[in-house]
Amino acid sequence: MPAMIEKLIENSFPLGLSYDSAAQLCLRLYSTLDGVPDEFHEECNKEGLSKAFSKLATNGFIQQGERDTAYYGANFHSINDKGHWVEVIASIFKCGDTVDESLGSQLVSCLTNYGSV
Repeated sequence: MPAMIEKLIENSFPLGLSYDSAAQLCLRLYSTLDGVPDEFHEECNKEGLSKAFSKLATNGFIQQGERDTAYYGANFHSINDKGHWVEVIASIFKCGDTVDESLGSQLVSCLTNYGSV
């Protein structure tokens, strides 16, 4: 059974996400739960998000975006691997300037189809 956060993302972005948008959404969901429905909070941790985003990438939901994976310091793993998304999350602590708060907030505001998860 897919994680609820994974289904929420799939339902909210039916055309998929670019890599950069997926990385920003992952960072935003990890950093703050403002605007995220309560029933998804439990999965918004390193383990839950890395599993969900690696699965989304494996399923072809995430497409290469305008920024390279190296921007997030996550070029040591395939985007299909959990380790890749752990590195994206770690970029907050390593790089310091990887979070685009405006884009992250915009993406979270699109998480509206949670009633159909």
